[in-house]
Amino acid sequence: MVLDNAARRTGCVVLALLCALLPACAARSGADRGADQAGTGSSALLVVASMSTMAALVKSVGGSKVDVRSLVPVGASVETYEPAPADLVTLSRARLLVENGAGLEQWMAKLLRTTDGRLKTLVLSDGLLSSRTSVAQKPGTSTAQSAVSRAVNPHLWLDPIYAQVYISKIASALTSVQPRDAAYFEAGRRRENERLRALDVWIKSQIKLIPPKQRAMICFHDAWYYFDRRYGIRDVGAIETSPGQEPSAGYFAELVSLAKRNDVRAIFAEPQFSPKLAHELAQSAGIKTVTSLYDDTVGERANLATYEQIMRFNVSTIVQALRS
Repeated sequence: MVLDNAARRTGCVVLALLCALLPACAARSGADRGADQAGTGSSALLVVASMSTMAALVKSVGGSKVDVRSLVPVGASVETYEPAPADLVTLSRARLLVENGAGLEQWMAKLLRTTDGRLKTLVLSDGLLSSRTSVAQKPGTSTAQSAVSRAVNPHLWLDPIYAQVYISKIASALTSVQPRDAAYFEAGRRRENERLRALDVWIKSQIKLIPPKQRAMICFHDAWYYFDRRYGIRDVGAIETSPGQEPSAGYFAELVSLAKRNDVRAIFAEPQFSPKLAHELAQSAGIKTVTSLYDDTVGERANLATYEQIMRFNVSTIVQALRS
């Protein structure tokens, strides 16, 4: 029998989907296998988070009532992540997807096009971005200074006040999907937001230990804008103003000049990125490099697995570097 062109095209599409999904089903992720072996059971609400930091926030509210998976592995960059076929399988089993939004997970749209539209999605940054959180370049502001505050900076969660809003949104979303556990999720919301209020007070006390003239940061990428604004730190610039884009020679030289003029004591980077450029900038400016901040990922160690833990570690690291 001779197939017409339309039939052949349909067959090719089906075959391509099978080729993508069958290997993924056969080789499930370590997180999937570990959760099954741990016996989370069918009563736990399966939630998929875009990255480990968001997954940690979900777990802090949902506790034993949720089984949380992160699409981006711990230690990887959410901004440059390339989805794998196994991610489609994970999404197909989930009842709730939690992402930051604001352009952070630009690869997510590709994944969601493969779903049937029934997956409930929570975009945590929705409703939080406004003219007060999107900073335009002011007259007399250098390119390096303005680049760190791009039109939409997605890293809201590094300000613990915004993180409290994230927690409340997560509790509401979990309740809407699994209302029988509403009281449990509400208790988780109250408990976690109380911890974050205490965290905010502690951070303020720690930042006061830094001499005012030394409260300035240059980072590898522009993650710390909201944190710096909250706690009175000058956000001088970022080496990488767009994911994967290396700075020009002129921009790099401007950062060196800004570091010297602003009495910047260290260049801050993250473990998921190569420290090469941070080291080069620090050497050129005659200052040190700190490469251990956690923002787009939690840590691999057990004592860096929660949002509060990484924030306390980050703040202690920043204060130590800027006080010296």
